[in-house]
Amino acid sequence: MMNFEEFLCYVEEHILKGWKENAEVRIQETKKNNGITYQGLSIREMEEMVAPCIYLEEFYDLYQRSGDLEEVMEKIRQEYQWAMERSALYEMNVLQYDRIRKKIIFRLVNYEKNREILEDCPCIQMHDLALTFRWVAHTDSIGISTALITNRELALWGISLHELLLVARENTRRLFPPRIMDMDSFLMESGRGKPPLMPGKIMYIMTNEQQINGATVLVYDGVLRQFADKIKEDFYVLPSSIHELILVPASQFADAGRLFEMVREANDTIVLPVDYLSDSVYYYNRRKDQLTLAASDA
Repeated sequence: MMNFEEFLCYVEEHILKGWKENAEVRIQETKKNNGITYQGLSIREMEEMVAPCIYLEEFYDLYQRSGDLEEVMEKIRQEYQWAMERSALYEMNVLQYDRIRKKIIFRLVNYEKNREILEDCPCIQMHDLALTFRWVAHTDSIGISTALITNRELALWGISLHELLLVARENTRRLFPPRIMDMDSFLMESGRGKPPLMPGKIMYIMTNEQQINGATVLVYDGVLRQFADKIKEDFYVLPSSIHELILVPASQFADAGRLFEMVREANDTIVLPVDYLSDSVYYYNRRKDQLTLAASDA
């Protein structure tokens, strides 16, 4: 069985045979969330204006599981054809603000780990996090495809960062409704085992209905205040990942430094690098309706 580098070479040399003989193929590193790099395959024919990028890591995983190289090659070709159809729609939509206005959303990411990408796109810094903006390009039963909004799009549309924020604030909550549940219910629903974090303590999970990039619920208007009113006290916010946050009533744990150590350990041992949000611990003050840093490595 080939290693990953050998697999990349094989795909680059054989993907066009009997399919797109006159096209140009290229494999190059592409940065995703937190600066994590993926190997992206792009194929361009002379008459095509766009060349979608197909990430090959998941196809290598498929090859390792099945051992059927030709089946994997065919799946790459199928994925490319599907991506080409989406790319055509993307090019048509991104030029017209009115077409995608109701699809614009925001997303929380780690500021420092995404600093290079953030230089080229509108964002709002929040403590050690950054609120970025995207638009929903495609949704189906398999998942959700979004595209990052850059400074180029903002200039093209002729809108301000403030207007972008207002639109995204409305759309994100509508498209990705917030959801808060106790930890036991979340674990039972997701089929996960008991968490190693603070056994015996009352904890809650905050995410969205889709449980995809659910940590963004942190910036929804009124969500933190409503939860504090429900439990009738202040609480800590622990960044479990970009997909969910853990809420801990203040009466359950008084040592923010210990919480910080727990979050950092979980990030080092459990959370995938691409899903990392932060090591910091945040504190919501019910009386002040304010979120502050309780502990961090700064």
